[in-house]
Amino acid sequence: MRKNLDLMVAILIVVLNVGWVQLPNRPVLISVILVLPLVLILPGYALTQALFRKGSPSDGADQALFRSRSSDKTPEVANPLRLGHPIGKADHFILSLGLSMAIAILVGFVLNILPIGLQAISWVFSLGFLTVLCALLALFTRRRDVVATPGASRFRLTLPDILFLGLAVFIIINAIWLAAIKPPVPQPSFTQLWMLPANAANHECAVSLGVQSFELSSMKYYLTVTVNNQQVTGNWSAITLVPQQKWVQLVPVTPEAQNDLHVTAQLYRSDQPSTAYRNVHLTFHVSTQFQNGQAQLQCRL
Repeated sequence: MRKNLDLMVAILIVVLNVGWVQLPNRPVLISVILVLPLVLILPGYALTQALFRKGSPSDGADQALFRSRSSDKTPEVANPLRLGHPIGKADHFILSLGLSMAIAILVGFVLNILPIGLQAISWVFSLGFLTVLCALLALFTRRRDVVATPGASRFRLTLPDILFLGLAVFIIINAIWLAAIKPPVPQPSFTQLWMLPANAANHECAVSLGVQSFELSSMKYYLTVTVNNQQVTGNWSAITLVPQQKWVQLVPVTPEAQNDLHVTAQLYRSDQPSTAYRNVHLTFHVSTQFQNGQAQLQCRL
């Protein structure tokens, strides 16, 4: 049990994240504390444990014996990383951080093309599943390893290791600051207004009007539509929308032979009725087409 304590802790953190993400109201600071290890450390750590072995006292003794037997004229060459062989703690830390970031990027690409999308619960379940899977594989590969005695190996950091460690700490501190400490910037509220040909393929003389509210509260609007400066009447004198609500209306226009149609829509807010809040313009070019011996007017952009 002792030699697998690190993997048990990794699985426990995954379980805590899975349970935490399903709570309705989650404090941001606690969420950041729980999710940072899952994103930056645990997937790469578990994968590294599955691919490489922990360094043991016997490994250090063997390397020391090898160096003592080597000729003084032979330059010392660092052992390359090989699957299934032990690695040092510094290499293990750097591999854990790099692989975790790579896994997070790949998981983000996959979730982005799936219907579930990039959501908190999809992130936690995806990274948690990969972490647990690699941890179980590491548990299987460790079944014959001998527990290392405390103090048998020393943790050494080279200058590149220190630079990478400093960069990792800088990224973590900035992530916590942006997610939990920095006050959120209020997003400006707005409303969208659009006008498109109702059926451009068949060149019908009609437009599709749409309004969608991204305001912070319920808002009442007034909409006017004119065709060649002649107002068109419709059932859009008062439109009330709650945030995120959308309103779409089909507006037919009457074409005049061989004359262009200039369609203008203007949106007014009830709190500013004298100033147009949004306006859109569209121009139809009217042409005459003969079908089955009958002349028909068509509208093209």
